[in-house]
Amino acid sequence: MNDASIDELIDGLAGDLEPVRPRRIARASLWVGAGWLAAAALLLWLFGMRRDMAAMPAMSMLSFWLVAAVAIAAIWSALRMGLPGVGRDHGGWRWAALAALALPLSALFVGLGDGHRAVETARGGTELPCLPMALLAGLGVGGALFAWLRGGAPTSPARAGWVIGIASGASGATIAALHCPVDDIVHIALWHGGAVLLAALAGRLALPPLLRW
Repeated sequence: MNDASIDELIDGLAGDLEPVRPRRIARASLWVGAGWLAAAALLLWLFGMRRDMAAMPAMSMLSFWLVAAVAIAAIWSALRMGLPGVGRDHGGWRWAALAALALPLSALFVGLGDGHRAVETARGGTELPCLPMALLAGLGVGGALFAWLRGGAPTSPARAGWVIGIASGASGATIAALHCPVDDIVHIALWHGGAVLLAALAGRLALPPLLRW
């Protein structure tokens, strides 16, 4: 094949191609942030914000920021999964998740020390909309991340499903914490942390088939 034929072949293959808009994490971050804020505004408008935000106990404040750190780390990992590249490290969210394990471990020690109180606190969670509220509130972040990764076709759909679920559940749990008036660590670990776990499982089971090439 001579040079002219090669040039004609290349021109034929590239003739119908159109430039693709570059994928920018900054743009995707704005969509994720908008989803987080929109869900928070809607859910807090419906359910209201707790009245004692300024006097929130240290344990509740610490748990809020731990869960927020998990959400931010998972969001960042998911955003990076939507970019082309080989050998990228998407495991930063694991360190935040390990730190957040302090919540269920603390709840476990509290339960061992006062089992009756722990049981009563756990039962009280059924009277509050904390878990379903957290799951619903996370849909804004989860939807934005799904749209981003759907366009990016991640190389590991299973891992992407996990990360989207964790980001969705953790972001929703931070919104629920702004409404929930209960500061007991057992309640926070069971009902707020449970939302993160359920969202992660849902993401792993439901999203991978939708994220495949």
